[in-house]
Amino acid sequence: MKNSAIKFSQRKIKKNYRSITGHFPSIKNNTSIGFESKLEKSHFLSLEFDNEVISYQEQPQVEICIDGKDKIYSADCYIKRNKNSNKKDSIVEVKYTNEIEKRKDYFEKKFEAATISVNKLNLDFEIYTEKIHSEIYLDNLDFLYRYKLQPIENKYEDQILKMVSKNHKISAFDLANLVSENPREYGLISNCIWDLVCKEKLKTNLELSKITMNSLLELSYE
Repeated sequence: MKNSAIKFSQRKIKKNYRSITGHFPSIKNNTSIGFESKLEKSHFLSLEFDNEVISYQEQPQVEICIDGKDKIYSADCYIKRNKNSNKKDSIVEVKYTNEIEKRKDYFEKKFEAATISVNKLNLDFEIYTEKIHSEIYLDNLDFLYRYKLQPIENKYEDQILKMVSKNHKISAFDLANLVSENPREYGLISNCIWDLVCKEKLKTNLELSKITMNSLLELSYE
């Protein structure tokens, strides 16, 4: 995964009462990734649902030159993408926009230097801010991620896909009741529905509103 010119420091996550810190359970990396802000955690979550991303790692370090002096720059994430992606592998800085604005000149100079160094490594430099993804979208990913972390046996998959194919677009509530009228099976069928959304066999608009049983579903590929 690693470019030899990129070093990775051992990040030690300390409790911070000013921001959210912790470890994110990454499926793609088969390990926990340390984060030092809610925004970093959101970024990692979004990468888990990006089919072009193979893996990622926190705290990549590259050498940059600012005002004629060589310095070690610690970014927040290194992303490895598959060969079919239109994007290159990248080094990412995760930062809230208000933090950037407070020290605009400093960060402009720093990010320009980082871009030059990273491009020489045939990588892209990216800045991930809270404006990239909406809170609604991220909340929906957070809801769906549980089905990646704890896979279920989806015994209703064929029935669900057949019903959606027949109805083209249908609410999760109506779909569950078409699969079975037994109220005892409603919860299990609901989980099976969201499992299929997580697996991208079904789709719903994750940007529009928070996922509920009133959300409209359709086949991902028709």
